[in-house]
Parts: sequence; C-alpha cells; structure tokens
Amino acid sequence: MKASVQLLQGFFTLDALAALMVLNMLCLGVLAMQLQALQAQRDALAMQAAVGLAQDLWERMQLFPQASMSYQLQLGQVVPATNCKSQACTPSQWALSDLSTWQAAVQVRLPGAQTQLVSTDPNNVQLLLAWPISTALDIGSTTPSACPSRHRCWQTSWSL
Repeated sequence: MKASVQLLQGFFTLDALAALMVLNMLCLGVLAMQLQALQAQRDALAMQAAVGLAQDLWERMQLFPQASMSYQLQLGQVVPATNCKSQACTPSQWALSDLSTWQAAVQVRLPGAQTQLVSTDPNNVQLLLAWPISTALDIGSTTPSACPSRHRCWQTSWSL
C-alpha cells in the first residue's frame, strides 16, 4: 500500500508540472498580444502626430502661397535656421524659416523622422513623413515606395 501512495505522489508531481507548463505557455501568449497592442498604439500615435504636422505645414504654406515653390525638402535634408522674426525676409526666406521651424517640431513629435516635401507646381504639394520603427513591427504592404527601410511612412498631398 505504501508503494502505491509513493507512485501516486510522483504522478501528481508530473501533473502539476504539466499544468505549470500549460499556464506558462498561456502567459507567454498574453504577453505577446500585449506587445502587439503596445506597438499598434505607438504606431497610431505616430500617425496622429504625422497628420497634425502635415496640417501645421499646410497652414504655414497658406500664409505665403506665392512662395509655395520654395517649400522643397529632399528626404533626410536639414534646412538651416533662418530668423525672419528679427529681420525683414522675402517670401522664399520665410518659406525656409517655416521649414526649419517645422522640421524642429517634427523631431520633437517624431524623433528620428525624415521628411520629403515636393511642390510640383505652385498649387500642388506632396509630403512624405518617415519615422523609425522597431524591427519587431511588421511594416505590411501599404508602405509608399519612397519609404526608407526600417521606417513607417505616411504620405499625403494637397492643393493650395
């Protein structure tokens, strides 16, 4: 009788270990889903910031529509700061000043972001914002072709 009790105790230990393994796997699944939710939230916040930055740039460009062709940025280009608050500036200089200020705002809201702004004619503007992402995030197939690798991109266009 004593031997059968010892055999049952060993069997219960194996059952407990199997139950702990199942519980461990369930916890890993919950953690993976939580990580995906956090990445999706971060991506949604970055998209929201991109839309706000595009609206800010559109409003800036509305002030000097005659300088719309001066609002040009290549991907990764940094515009030197121009101070038009303390000195008189031409509309083109105002455009450069706006771009410099706007790029600083982009770096605050989307650290490490790159921008591309193309005015194809005085009335049409195309904007591409690219910000770095973690390698764990799946980029998907909706990324614009001009998007650098390991970046999430958002592209828009508008008329002045």
